[in-house]
Amino acid sequence: MGIFNFKNNVKEDEKNFQQENLKRLENEFDMTKALGVKKFPEAMQFIYDKERRCFVVVEGPEDTFKSKNPYIIDFDQVEDAYVEVEEFWTEKPGKFEIKAPMQNSLKMGDFDKVFWRYNIIMHFETTHPYAKHIEYQMNYNTIITRVSGLRLISRRGLELNGKFKGEAIKKEAERIAEFAEQQQEAVGKEKMLDIVTGNRSDNILDKMTVDYFEQKFVDRMNNISKHLERAYRICKLLEE
Repeated sequence: MGIFNFKNNVKEDEKNFQQENLKRLENEFDMTKALGVKKFPEAMQFIYDKERRCFVVVEGPEDTFKSKNPYIIDFDQVEDAYVEVEEFWTEKPGKFEIKAPMQNSLKMGDFDKVFWRYNIIMHFETTHPYAKHIEYQMNYNTIITRVSGLRLISRRGLELNGKFKGEAIKKEAERIAEFAEQQQEAVGKEKMLDIVTGNRSDNILDKMTVDYFEQKFVDRMNNISKHLERAYRICKLLEE
């Protein structure tokens, strides 16, 4: 009987806490900025009040977030913040395809034949009584791409899988941005080489298709870099 009473007390305590949290949201939380993917209404947002040094992580746009009563986290309650990047490959582009074998089983000749997939998730470890671990998925949809099959560059994905903190996040963001820039330059060099050697297709549709997928790859690399840059800004913000 005592165990059940204890559980009921905990639930009642949290309910009271939620009521106080909502009052604080309505009266003592002024949004400084919302960081997240804005074009998807269901995307996760990191919303903070810089003056009061606190934030919430919530699904949905900033103009309605208070109605969802997300827990307010004080900057001082954050014990750790880090980014986890999931990088894997599948043989098909479908969203629900089963994960392929480990990357080291992929042969070099197949690097540009599979679909590389990325999820970027920020984690917060806190001392908050009811939100000790918070996950913030920065990309709304899994980023799926193929490594462009340029003769000038042959590589296996971005080799970005793992956890990163602080300056390591910034370093990876800069590395991916630099790679995207190099890839953009390589696309131009490849086109010039094809023109000189006569290897470029005369079919306008073929040209447009190749150009589209090459540019799409560059755009998605830049997208990954921007997510990492945002994660780094959040980490620096929490340190202020």
